Amino acid sequence: MRRLPAGLPAVVLAGLALLSACQSTGTPGTQGTPGQQAPQARDADPAPAAAHQRAALRLQLASRYLQAGQSAIALDEARQAIALDPDLTDAYHVQALAQMALRRPAEAEQSFRAALSRRQDDGDLANNYGWLLCEQGRYAEGLAQLQRAVTAPSAGGTARMLTSLGACQLRQGDLAAAHRSLTAAVAQPATMAGAYSSDAASDAATHAAAHTQLGLLYWKQGDLPRARVEAAQVNAGRFASPASLWLGARIAHCEGDAAAQQALLTQLHKRFPDSRESSAYQQGAWDE
Repeated sequence: MRRLPAGLPAVVLAGLALLSACQSTGTPGTQGTPGQQAPQARDADPAPAAAHQRAALRLQLASRYLQAGQSAIALDEARQAIALDPDLTDAYHVQALAQMALRRPAEAEQSFRAALSRRQDDGDLANNYGWLLCEQGRYAEGLAQLQRAVTAPSAGGTARMLTSLGACQLRQGDLAAAHRSLTAAVAQPATMAGAYSSDAASDAATHAAAHTQLGLLYWKQGDLPRARVEAAQVNAGRFASPASLWLGARIAHCEGDAAAQQALLTQLHKRFPDSRESSAYQQGAWDE
């Protein structure tokens, strides 16, 4: 299983998969697969490539390194792509995501602004920038970006934007607005693409993130039965996340189900040892 960046939420990673899939496929090396290291660039080509072609190669590598959990290497590749082609908008986007994963919010904000200055109507950029602002508690600015993302053109689809919006509203404490956004997100139809396509995987990850946030909303309202249903649905699938596992463990803790609690915590520590949720457990922050 890939070690995804602990500093990025599932809803952002879903968009990263789409960004990577939309790029050129003529990249030297092999794609990263579970249990393998991220791909290596070939230092020498048969003939000198144009700067923009070499930048596209670096961008692909940056995306793959980021998906493989190697955020520092991804950041270096993105910077090399920008040096080769300063107008490559997606390179600024991936650079921002790597900086988010490395928990460098000020640098990530600069990268997002650089990307948006080149492509102002990109819903995926607005979504991820809005989430960065929300994580910093800058709710008015973040919600403005997230609401714009819902109606802007996006490869990620409306469900992902609504999930981010609902998650930010939940953090802000507007539970009614969060419920509207999240129920709208889970009601969005899935892609008609094949079950193993990048679009289908992104849809599934997005819906898992939406159900996790909906479960967290019910948890905050004290509705443990409904929260348990949402968390269990996600944790039984392939897109369990630090947030969903930690939510399930906290529900089990409240209900006195020691076996379920331990099983979920074991998964959390094994799969996401560097996550904020794992740290929260170690600090005994059950109500975080």
